[in-house]
Amino acid sequence: MRTPGDSCHTCCFWRMNPSIPKVTRDSPAQGEKGSTLNKEETVRGRTLKPGTLRKLVNQLVPAHRRADPFFVPAFLCTYRRFASTQQVLDLLFLRYGFFHPNCEEDKQNKSALCSILETWLAQYLEDFCQCPDLASLKQLMAYTLINLPDSDIVLQVCTLLSQLDPL
Repeated sequence: MRTPGDSCHTCCFWRMNPSIPKVTRDSPAQGEKGSTLNKEETVRGRTLKPGTLRKLVNQLVPAHRRADPFFVPAFLCTYRRFASTQQVLDLLFLRYGFFHPNCEEDKQNKSALCSILETWLAQYLEDFCQCPDLASLKQLMAYTLINLPDSDIVLQVCTLLSQLDPL
């Protein structure tokens, strides 16, 4: 299992890209005068400017579609420092909550999203298994059954759920 302190070679590329919002330690802590952060945006003493997580999550599919080799791996390696798996899934599924059936762009977005989710499951399975009730994995299953029913990820998640939650 990876911890927030583990190194990730691609993380340094993320910091070098000026278009990607930065996570800072210098922002006011929750509850301090002038702070606009809510408790979901303060994790382990680090803060994220409001709206920044949404911007990062919204860039996952476009970055994958333009074949950016660094953004998705860097995000998956580091997001735990400033967000939970549930927060990322909520934003991702909100952003890609509906696909038009005959739209080529939506087909490409679905393909990119499947690839990102498959990578996330393959490399960071523990992210989905940390909740005692497997809520993140169950949410992923519900989403994929509705929005990505023909993808391989449905079988992967179903298999994982049957192994981890035999009830």
